[in-house]
Amino acid sequence: MADYRVVWSAEPGIDLLTGPAVVVRAFYESSVGALFGGSADFLYPGFDHAVPRDAPPPAPKRPVGEKPYPYPLVGTDRNHILRIETSGTNVTAVFCNWGYGVTDDLGDGKFGFHGPPGNPAYEPIFAEWLALTPPPGGSTPLPPQHGPAPAPVDDVFGGWRVTQRLAGGPDDTKVPAEWPTMIDDANTCVATAPEPRERRQFLRQGVHPRSDFPTLAPFPGWPAGSVQ
Repeated sequence: MADYRVVWSAEPGIDLLTGPAVVVRAFYESSVGALFGGSADFLYPGFDHAVPRDAPPPAPKRPVGEKPYPYPLVGTDRNHILRIETSGTNVTAVFCNWGYGVTDDLGDGKFGFHGPPGNPAYEPIFAEWLALTPPPGGSTPLPPQHGPAPAPVDDVFGGWRVTQRLAGGPDDTKVPAEWPTMIDDANTCVATAPEPRERRQFLRQGVHPRSDFPTLAPFPGWPAGSVQ
């Protein structure tokens, strides 16, 4: 994961540095790290409180891979928060994952997706939906979470809990009742991807030089040290 970084953006009016957006960032980044790293050590501080191990469905499953992914990941994972909505004490967030900017280090200076060639029209673009519950009233909010570090030192979940996670692509046919706009949101993620379709599909096929998958600085990143 040393050459893998995450860059976030958001629709106008969504603050990436405070509140539920920070929880979305921390949950997603923790999940990717633990899944590909094959260890709970990649989970950010506070994850076990935000997603208790014994929480029954529909709580998210613990995202720890059985073993590390066999190829180092390289590149920049881009994500974009489409909206954050509040209903009573419940909060939901929808974000896009544009995953075509990350690939496998195959060795010998070759970079690409291991295994047989896949469908050239396939694109790793998904919408994700998270259900959140806020911390108890009177809790002290965290300071703005940004900085040069790719991962936080402190618990950045701030007492929030993640109670459900759903994901969908534009070609899915089953729409969950909790997320009736899933297909529309997934299509929005495809339509607003920062690279054109031809470039996205090119990156998914064949072997590439390292320069096709640059590792950008994390954004907004995390504080370099403890700020609590």
